[in-house]
Amino acid sequence: MHMRRVLIASDDVHTRAWVRSALESLDATLSESSGGELAGRLNADEIDLAVVDAGNDPEPMVQVVERAMDGGMEAKLFLLVESSALPHLRMPTRMGTDFLVRGASSEELAARVRTLLWPGEEADSQELVRIDQLTINLATYQAYIGNDPIDFTYLEYALFAFLVTHPNRAYSREVLLRRVWGSDYYGGSRTVDVHVRRIRSKIGPEIGKRLETVRNVGYLWNA
Repeated sequence: MHMRRVLIASDDVHTRAWVRSALESLDATLSESSGGELAGRLNADEIDLAVVDAGNDPEPMVQVVERAMDGGMEAKLFLLVESSALPHLRMPTRMGTDFLVRGASSEELAARVRTLLWPGEEADSQELVRIDQLTINLATYQAYIGNDPIDFTYLEYALFAFLVTHPNRAYSREVLLRRVWGSDYYGGSRTVDVHVRRIRSKIGPEIGKRLETVRNVGYLWNA
């Protein structure tokens, strides 16, 4: 088995240095490029993973990667994005992908890149939450009912995982906005209601009844 090859693409030298420092302990060969060089490197180099600094607008970088895929590139994609990009974030569906919001720790970056490069490793038991037929994998940001994946958006997953891992306590919409959306979110608190409705529709009535509405307060996960 060949050593994994990782390309770090960013126009910011400090970002490239941070990613390299975070990943240098992995059994992988690291190389770097600017964002403008990404297309040429994807087409010319044999790599297993591209770690791409996509900033506030990931779509141009996603398109670059998708064009390389059309040309036969088989690498996986890991995006670094700003929190402001989350509402419109689109990830390619024909390849292994993941992303990280800027400001996260280097340990989280390394752990999630490791999951992409070496899939199939068992998650630690503390990273799996099981409720009846529901399984939440906190290491891979995935949720399943039985063997069927739940098609959560990032914020739906983040809200659901927060409530499930903080059970039997009511949280107001304002607290949920701060804990899930972040302190820099300025939208209305009713967006929490919208996401809760979507979560309930995706997990079904049997599991959904555990996600309780607390009148005049907010929401609670009943464990």
